[in-house]
Amino acid sequence: MDGHDSEDTKQSTADMTAFVQNLLQQMQTRFQTMSDSIITKNILISICGFA
Repeated sequence: MDGHDSEDTKQSTADMTAFVQNLLQQMQTRFQTMSDSIITKNILISICGFA
């Protein structure tokens, strides 16, 4: 394996790491949005007495 292959591997690893980090951040944002929505609905149900 020459130095060029090693650099390609490092770049591929860096690209995959960035992709996975971005994907996890998107998932975290979506879960947080859903959680906030559920909490808001529960608060509104409690306030309005629809239980």
